[in-house]
Amino acid sequence: MGNMGSLTKDVFVKISRGIAWAPISVLIGHSIFAKFFGHEPYVDPVMHFSGGVAAAYFFRELSVIGAEVLGALTDFSRDLLSFGSTCSIALFWEIVEFSSDTFLGTNVQTSNANTMRDLILGIVGALVFLLLRRLLSHKGSDSSA
Repeated sequence: MGNMGSLTKDVFVKISRGIAWAPISVLIGHSIFAKFFGHEPYVDPVMHFSGGVAAAYFFRELSVIGAEVLGALTDFSRDLLSFGSTCSIALFWEIVEFSSDTFLGTNVQTSNANTMRDLILGIVGALVFLLLRRLLSHKGSDSSA
């Protein structure tokens, strides 16, 4: 049981210092850029795309860090897990925006088209990251042969 506490602390340190920077950077960047340039029409779409990239990176690396819990995963299964988790986070984010508009009277989701655009950009960001990662990792392994 004493080792489990150490394992948990080690995992927390790996996550907080090693991979959490990506999604945190997107959240901070969104706040800063929205103040200077406004939320729409440029900052919000770029941040949803970037959020998809950051979330896919985070979940992909988390699957490596969590290998003891998840078991042996292939590269493809890590990509699928990362993609599915990123889609879930994107959907949850939009539910929070909808709830804010409904219960707090904000106007974050201006239309169904805005919501769909945000979801699609997050998903495309995840796909771009995962495909580029896969292409670059294969290219790197080909050149070393």
